[in-house]
Amino acid sequence: MSLQVTVLGCSGTHPAPDRMCSSYLVQTEGYNLLLDCGNGSLANLQRVCDVAEVDAMIISHLHPDHFADLYGLYYALRFHRDGPRWLPVYAPTGSAAYIAQLLRTDATSSFARSCTFADARPGDVLSLGPLRVELFAASHPVETLAPRIEHDGRVVAYSADSGPTTQLVDCARDADLFMCDSSWLERAGPHHEGVHMTGFQAGQHAAKAGARRLLVTHVWPANDPDEVGAEAARAYDGEVLVARDRQEIAL
Repeated sequence: MSLQVTVLGCSGTHPAPDRMCSSYLVQTEGYNLLLDCGNGSLANLQRVCDVAEVDAMIISHLHPDHFADLYGLYYALRFHRDGPRWLPVYAPTGSAAYIAQLLRTDATSSFARSCTFADARPGDVLSLGPLRVELFAASHPVETLAPRIEHDGRVVAYSADSGPTTQLVDCARDADLFMCDSSWLERAGPHHEGVHMTGFQAGQHAAKAGARRLLVTHVWPANDPDEVGAEAARAYDGEVLVARDRQEIAL
């Protein structure tokens, strides 16, 4: 059975008027894997499926535009109309304690029941339902996980937030879809190293990896996603998709 990816949020740093922050739903064989849960993305998730139908979640790193809506998701699970639900969450070491700091002390125990955290590190291989997920190290100021998701010969790779790194080339090797941080434009540089990539750099990584399709995403709200996509196409001769909220991509 094929994989399907639904974009739930594709804006970087903060929401844009019509784009929520980073979140993607990967589905196959009735299994639902959520990648990140940035600001505003929970609304889009609920248009696709019931929160109780999410089987697992990976948080790539501890920046709010990648996990802020976990708070809303926690309450949606805790007070679900059919009774409390729980969700396994794989995230960098220490994430549970870090995220729980914003909750009242009397809510931390219920948070731990609703969102059961497991530490995840680069190099880990996770078996999540029918999916095999290998985690790579992105290049970002905080520890960041870049998942490579495989099922039945199909591969989805997700850079999370990252500057240029050979780790992402390995993560996206021969991927059917490479969802890549394309925050910036070359013309607006120079940019800080080890933070994000330009559209052109995302295209370079997709080309080096031999990825079949590139999804330009995590575009900074002040930038035009189509311009970023055009920049990526200068470095990559495969199909370039520009991420839009609620976009569905079948593999």
